[in-house]
This record gives sequence, C-alpha cells and structure tokens, in this order.
Amino acid sequence: MSETPIYTSASTVKSFWQDYHIFEDRVVFDTLFGKLTIPFGQIERADVSGSNVRGLMKGGLQLKGFRPALKLDWANFVEHVVIDKSEGVRRVLFTPEDPTDFKRALDEALEKYREKQGATGARQVPSKTRWADRRRPRRLGSGRLITLTPWKPTI
Repeated sequence: MSETPIYTSASTVKSFWQDYHIFEDRVVFDTLFGKLTIPFGQIERADVSGSNVRGLMKGGLQLKGFRPALKLDWANFVEHVVIDKSEGVRRVLFTPEDPTDFKRALDEALEKYREKQGATGARQVPSKTRWADRRRPRRLGSGRLITLTPWKPTI
C-alpha cells in the first residue's frame, strides 16, 4: 500500500477536526477514535449529498433505499460525502472540507484502481477477519456442523 495520499482533506470544524485521506487503493479516515480504512475493493459507490435536516424541514423524508450509516461528523447538517460499501458497516457519511472536490478525487482514484485490477485480472482477497471467519466451524439449520475453507487463488 502506498504511503503518500493522493488527496487530503484539511480538518475543519465541520469534520470535528478529523482528516480524510485518499490513497491509491484505499480511503483512510483519521478520526478521534483512531484510523478507519476502507479498501477500494469494498466501495460500491460514492455520492455527494446535501443536508438531511433541510429535507426533513421541507417534508422530504425519504426512506427508499435506507441503509444504517456510520456518521463521522456533522454529516446530517451540511453537504457531505456518502460511501456505500459491500462489507461491514454498509454506509459511511463524512464531511470533507470540499465534498465535491473530495468525490472528484475519489472517483478518479477508483477508476485508476479498477482499471489496474481489470488489467492484471487480480481478484480482491478478503480481509483477514473475513478469512478467519470462513475457517470457523458453522452450524447449519439442521444442526449439522460444517467448516468452510478459504478461497485460494489459482495461477
């Protein structure tokens, strides 16, 4: 993994003085509680969204497509970025200094990453926790005990 960020959002009052970084293969949130990393392989999409409170005041509450979310800062009250993921917490909301610019940089980095993954034919290997979970014995509804084996790449 590269150690130089492609894009860094300066910490502001809107982000509770937290930093958000885009690397070549991941997004890193340097929060008050530690670092949260989202690999590009888990990102389904990213959008810029306006204030949710403003919509509520106008009677525009929409529950269609609702997903519980992890909100890192004042995301409900100001324009923010929404990242939908395929694993773990399915939606992350956060407020970079310039949400539109952050999303543009993220889209460019995601496009380069996906082109690189498609060109090499590489497959995203599950994270270590998911890998460990797959080796743990599981009980089926019938009470039968089974063990799932991890995926192994073929060359």
